[in-house]
Amino acid sequence: MLRVSFFCILSFLCIQLYGQSQEEKTSLSPFLVFDSYYSFIGNKSADVWGFRGGVKYHEKWRFGIGYNFISSDIVENKILPTNEIPYAKNDTVKAQLFFRYYPVMAEYIHYNKGPWQISTPLQIGYGQSYFQYFDKSDSKRRIFKKGVVASQLGVNAQYKIVKWIGITSGIGYRIMLVNNKEIDAKMNSPIFAIGIKIYLSEVVKSIKGE
Repeated sequence: MLRVSFFCILSFLCIQLYGQSQEEKTSLSPFLVFDSYYSFIGNKSADVWGFRGGVKYHEKWRFGIGYNFISSDIVENKILPTNEIPYAKNDTVKAQLFFRYYPVMAEYIHYNKGPWQISTPLQIGYGQSYFQYFDKSDSKRRIFKKGVVASQLGVNAQYKIVKWIGITSGIGYRIMLVNNKEIDAKMNSPIFAIGIKIYLSEVVKSIKGE
């Protein structure tokens, strides 16, 4: 529910900014990108899902915010903290590692010609990493949850397929500026990205019949 609400608010703000840019004849236009990254935690794969949106300025810069959720294949036997023992079947449980964060982004556009665009994005975000297990009633519970700060730098390319939609891809590297000391797995990782981009400005123009 939090992710859906965040997406709705982000979309509304982008459309509002587009309307203001048209009225004020500025060089602002909105963007919205759904992301899928391939990365690693330790030596295991960890897929990243999320989205980011904001405004493009003078066809050279993008500034925005987003949401990233990482689901890993890491499952470990964890000895529970004392306060968790009453909820669990045993004092040791199998738990899966998760990681989510909210990045802010600045992206410089180096090349923009025809359907092609090449850019360099920088993201820095705050979030949480934790292990998740099932308790006596098979409900999900989180343990060792701590705040983290992640950064990401890379190179992206995008290709506009039709008026409203394009595809994006990229490579980069994730570096943890602040890590969870309760989790031993290595979070720093190369990333390989692919995503779908919705051109909100074109959507709004079509809705308005422009």
